[in-house]
Amino acid sequence: MKRGARRTAPKSRGLGQKPVAPPAGPLSGSRAPVSSARADAPLVSFVSDFGYEDWFVGVVHGVVLEICPRARIVDLTHEIPPGLVERAAFVIEAACPDLPAGTVNLAVVDPGVGTARRALAVRARGQFFVGPDNGILEWALSDPDAEVRTLAEERWFRRPVSRTFHGRDVFAPVAAHLACGVALESFGPQISDPVRSPRPPVRAQDGGLAGRVMFVDRFGNALTNLTAASLAAAFPGVPEEALEVRIGSRQIRGLARSYGDAPIGTLVAIIGSSGRLEIAQVGGDAATRFGLGEGDPVLVSAD
Repeated sequence: MKRGARRTAPKSRGLGQKPVAPPAGPLSGSRAPVSSARADAPLVSFVSDFGYEDWFVGVVHGVVLEICPRARIVDLTHEIPPGLVERAAFVIEAACPDLPAGTVNLAVVDPGVGTARRALAVRARGQFFVGPDNGILEWALSDPDAEVRTLAEERWFRRPVSRTFHGRDVFAPVAAHLACGVALESFGPQISDPVRSPRPPVRAQDGGLAGRVMFVDRFGNALTNLTAASLAAAFPGVPEEALEVRIGSRQIRGLARSYGDAPIGTLVAIIGSSGRLEIAQVGGDAATRFGLGEGDPVLVSAD
């Protein structure tokens, strides 16, 4: 979150001390450990492109709760642009490390619904993931120890299965049964060839570290794929104020300690709550004001 009151900043920290990643994954810089989801109140997270104008989100909630009444459902977002699988995969990557072990993550952005695309359930990073086999579960699949199963046992589905709403009829029932303790292997055979959608890698370039904008949030902040950990590895011992961030024709000297660390209207770079480098405008919308968007190249260098 941003737009907070201006606060006194703590002392700057160098990049030589690498942040400790949480057990759930390597993405964040300093997240606190989370406890396991309570067996008597299992957690189901839900991300989709359904929006809120129609009944789809509510119906999926109803199906989950009919099967597993004690489940708690956390809606991560339903404002993914229709069919934009990569955006949903990023949301999962950014959000799920903050969820407790044992969480069942339901992901439905499914432009291939009704086709021969497979449906998956995955155990990875101490959590479960349910969704279409189209790359949306990339963060789970990138775990070397991921157990991936195709949903072949139709006895767990809602009947009849529609041609166009597998979120209700396939994925929601499976997520609910997982939340209520059904074993992962009950849903189908293990597979080794799920569809992958690897995240764009950061790379060394011109003596610096190059990445790209991955996501623009509702405040207009541009989140990149450059993490606190990748910056620490590339610039060991370099203080944050000695870094320079270049995006388009703009150059930003040093990393800010907070969104209010500079005068209103200033373009700043900051390590955000998800452990990623963000480009933000103090008191404004950086994406709109400076024309930033997903895919824009970002280069970090040191003096």
